[in-house]
Amino acid sequence: MLSEKQTLTPNYDPWEAYMDITEHGKLTLSNIEFTTTNLCNMRCEHCAVGYTLKAKDDEGLPLELLLRRLEEIPHLRSLSITGGEPILSSKSVEHYVVPLLKYASERGVRTQINSNLTLDIERYAPIIPYLDVLHISHNWGTEEDFIEGGFARMERKPTIEQRKQLFQRMIQNSRTLAENGVMVSAETMLNKRTLPHLEHIHRQIVDEMKCQRHEIHPMYPSDFASSLETLSLDEVRASIHKLLDIRNKDIWMLFGTLPFYSCMGKEEDLQLLKRLSSEKNVSVRNDPDGRSRLNINIFTGDVIVTDFGDTPPLGNIQDDMLIDVFDKWLHTKLAASLNCHCPEVQCLGPNVLVKNSYYKDTNFQKRKSLI
Repeated sequence: MLSEKQTLTPNYDPWEAYMDITEHGKLTLSNIEFTTTNLCNMRCEHCAVGYTLKAKDDEGLPLELLLRRLEEIPHLRSLSITGGEPILSSKSVEHYVVPLLKYASERGVRTQINSNLTLDIERYAPIIPYLDVLHISHNWGTEEDFIEGGFARMERKPTIEQRKQLFQRMIQNSRTLAENGVMVSAETMLNKRTLPHLEHIHRQIVDEMKCQRHEIHPMYPSDFASSLETLSLDEVRASIHKLLDIRNKDIWMLFGTLPFYSCMGKEEDLQLLKRLSSEKNVSVRNDPDGRSRLNINIFTGDVIVTDFGDTPPLGNIQDDMLIDVFDKWLHTKLAASLNCHCPEVQCLGPNVLVKNSYYKDTNFQKRKSLI
């Protein structure tokens, strides 16, 4: 089935929200993310859901309800599964993860799962036939960074030796899966911890882990990562130039949630954006959060716009169709303050984290691209 699908490339990224503009002429619900577990065997300092993790999952909603809501989305293009660690519970994998991935794959919808890749390799076998992208976070410049940062919020930590073994298993699992045809995409956050190690991290991702894509995302101030220092705009810009200088140009490098826009008029930003657009095997993704994606919690049924966890749920799948929830979101004051469109550079503007961090008083709808 997967062999019949178009190959994912920098020019074809089904998680790119701008595809909705191209295909439908407007922002469209085309991307769904399911939170299928609140369990995890790690407690990373950068984790976006660190405060929601539990020791035991509640009972999930009926699978039939989830599938019925997906059937009601006419333009579904991509589906992601996240947690927690979605592979940790064999019961969850059997009853939710595999059926959801199988449904999507058979419908021609592209699939992704977010995993830390530290479990036994056999645990991943059931999902592989239905998977397009296996996404991991890799923010570890050294083994010690993993040992400390990967378990920063865990009260009863595994021994140091056990944590070392998990780090080595992550590297080995990535290499094994990639060598068996799975697209492994590793994401690195730009922050004070990763900044000194970016070249080593990239080399490890490419040479040791055999990942086919390296994703780069600046880290923004938020409660779940309050212990990590964010970078200034100058530091983010310089780190991206460094990555472009040292990277393996045969590997796809994807940049997301960048705080640089062609309408801002700053020459350093314009030069960076021009370089990004001309580099081989480089793409800059418009954030699907707030543009084309909704997140569904399979336990509560709550629907949120991913990365906007501090806003109330927009609806609940037990009562609401997802396309109605998405339409409701587009008509909120927050969505109206964010969503803009520059066809000259195929840009959809900032998400709320970027806007609140750097452009609180900027009205992007009144600006024009200078490229």
